[in-house]
Amino acid sequence: MKITYLGTAAAEGAPAIFCDCAACMEARKRGGKELHTRSQFLIDDDLGIDFPPDAYAHSLHFNVDLRRLQHLFITHSHMDHFYAQDFILRGYKYATPLDAPLCIYGCKEVVEVFREGTRRELKSEVARNLQMVEINAFTPVPAGDYIVTPLKANHGKTPAFVYLVEKGDEGYLHLTDTGRLPQETLEFLADYYQGKKKKVGLVTFDCTFLFHEGGETARHMGLPDNRLLQSWLEENGVCDKATKYAVTHYSHNSAPLSENLQKAEREYGYIATYDGFFIDF
Repeated sequence: MKITYLGTAAAEGAPAIFCDCAACMEARKRGGKELHTRSQFLIDDDLGIDFPPDAYAHSLHFNVDLRRLQHLFITHSHMDHFYAQDFILRGYKYATPLDAPLCIYGCKEVVEVFREGTRRELKSEVARNLQMVEINAFTPVPAGDYIVTPLKANHGKTPAFVYLVEKGDEGYLHLTDTGRLPQETLEFLADYYQGKKKKVGLVTFDCTFLFHEGGETARHMGLPDNRLLQSWLEENGVCDKATKYAVTHYSHNSAPLSENLQKAEREYGYIATYDGFFIDF
């Protein structure tokens, strides 16, 4: 699989949209890789995770053909991860005819947000090629060449999923937006990988807090939380020494400037992602 990190910031972006703190001002001054937009992932060319308001800009900056998306999995209903209004533009007079359907998967609340966001302007010519699918935790979903299993996230009162994405014998564990994982999810992963020779090849951690610890009740994580979860995953046979780890979803409050991300890489051995970064495994 090829995982592309199109956007690597939390909801406000980094620099944040309305902020003039020292870190945000410095990021604006530097530009380039210091600019982190809202969270979006592309797996190969046809499967996506989340669709923020920045998706159109991502397609321009990184030469991504969003028409090729066939399956789109949404972690949760917050605007920075699911900007449903853009889907009214997938056809009619806004785009050349597109017969290939797009399946969008999410929890009940995501389905409701899609309906709310599109009901005023979604044309029938567009709607017939959009399929909104409600999915449930721990129930695998066949999606083309992939099997995607939604797992319960810890994101406060908001219903949210993290995902195990499998293609052949390769596995990718997508752990954003979440704090430390619920016990149900930990138990599922331990049982699922018990006795399996092939372990998860890549894990992406929520790292909103960067060097700061979120703790047991937070709905996001920092590097100390990531380390604890890494240890659990390896001790319980989900990952092994060959597994790669990446961090993403930075808040501007954590000052994710390049020198701080490089420090994180040195101290923790994780890949500190930036917009447009990709990894094959």
